[in-house]
Amino acid sequence: MKTRILLVILVIGLLFSFACKKKDASMPDAETAAQITSFAPLPSFKEVYQVLDHLQAKDISMAVPQTGYKTKQGEMRNAFSLGLLTADAVLAARGRNTAKLQDISSQMMILTGLLGLETEVSKMGDDLKKKIENQDWEALDIALDYHKKDVEDKLWDTENFDNYTLMLIGGWVEAANRVAWLVKENYDAKQSRVLGQKGTFNLLISNAKGIQTPYIVEQEAFQTALKHLVAVQAIINSDTDGSYSIEQLNTIIEGTEAIKTAFQN
Repeated sequence: MKTRILLVILVIGLLFSFACKKKDASMPDAETAAQITSFAPLPSFKEVYQVLDHLQAKDISMAVPQTGYKTKQGEMRNAFSLGLLTADAVLAARGRNTAKLQDISSQMMILTGLLGLETEVSKMGDDLKKKIENQDWEALDIALDYHKKDVEDKLWDTENFDNYTLMLIGGWVEAANRVAWLVKENYDAKQSRVLGQKGTFNLLISNAKGIQTPYIVEQEAFQTALKHLVAVQAIINSDTDGSYSIEQLNTIIEGTEAIKTAFQN
């Protein structure tokens, strides 16, 4: 009887040991786990674009920058630019601006390739080109969001958290900049509430501060951008009953423009 009990205990012990080893094998190593917990996924900047639902296409089109955003070549700048141009592409699609959307999408594909995401370039190019030619605006809006998420997921899955964060910063900075401009043009305190993305900007700054790569953090462009990002966060946190005054909108516009300029220098 004792022998049988000992055998049962031994078998259970072996099974438990095997299960633990199997679980450990599927877990990330300590360095990867620490890095993953230092960064956080963010919602789509389309949350702040809800205000576009209340505007006419011609008004939205006016918010698309006349000159395409370009920076010097560099991985840090490419990631930021891709996020920013994705925000502009959504504006161009909502504004039914075919010419601008063609220019922006072409630049997006170049940047995606420079970030080593050739598969995503191919899928994006075929999908967007056909929809732009057909002026299938609703499908374009969905496709742009899909391809943005596809690129972000790829950067996340490959643990390229630096470029993931920089791309998100670019998208949210441009979204805040353009929406603040649109709301100011036809000021409505109620509509300004869409800019109250406090949690998102908290995460953006937390992720930005989580970047440790010397090549990035030692660049003046990054340091300047982070300083202005913190200042923009302070304005977003200073709302009155969830809304923002024209003066506050101007400060958001100036702060986000300063971030865009920092990455261009």
